[in-house]
Amino acid sequence: MRANGVAVDVGLGADSAVALNRPFFTLMREGRPFVVLKAATSSDGAIAEAPGRRTRLTSDEADRHAHRVRAEIDAILVGSGTILADDPQLTARGVYRERPLVRVIVDRRLRTPPDARVLSTRAAGPVIIVTSARAADRAELRAPLEAAGADVVVAADDTFRAALDRVAEREVGSLLVEGGAAVHAAAWDEGLVDYVRLYVTAHTLGADALPLLPGRSFSTAELHDRRVVPLGPDVLIEGYVHRTR
Repeated sequence: MRANGVAVDVGLGADSAVALNRPFFTLMREGRPFVVLKAATSSDGAIAEAPGRRTRLTSDEADRHAHRVRAEIDAILVGSGTILADDPQLTARGVYRERPLVRVIVDRRLRTPPDARVLSTRAAGPVIIVTSARAADRAELRAPLEAAGADVVVAADDTFRAALDRVAEREVGSLLVEGGAAVHAAAWDEGLVDYVRLYVTAHTLGADALPLLPGRSFSTAELHDRRVVPLGPDVLIEGYVHRTR
């Protein structure tokens, strides 16, 4: 085209295009979903008053934003501790979602109760429980969950990457990791977190509270393409862990 006098510009909008397609690129190149670590924290960096204790932190404005994010993601992942402590539905409420939402529970010991609320919402999308071979062999644990509609799958080992491999088999491109603390830490320690989304609240939980990523080098100031957005009394801080290009 240039040889015939046509002006050609290359690379226009490249950064935006790369950011838009990061989940697809991650799935194709690395064989795993693009991982978003999501958490609500107090002003002193804690996610709960104590391990296993349900602690509401965010405002209605932040909650509405979080559900809009759920409407745009392929799948949500939590650990069995979150299921036991919070009994969440893991659905996108108050917003329109075009496709079913995949819900993933990492549960190496199959502690998820068959009457967990997430298993009553299968119309919203499938529920996958990723477990160990040892737990999967226990029919008294596995059979009630499968009868309740869960798809119980076995990971190759106890790493977070092994759990992601089973999720990637469903062609899940983007994965929202909502907790709890052990799941967040496993994803971070294995270098598998691509994006961080934190809802920071004005609450103070004190020295005995459960911190986000305790003992690890983490600061929102180090995020790339960092955004800070007020959401009522709360503040959303989000950004990439690594540079987008």
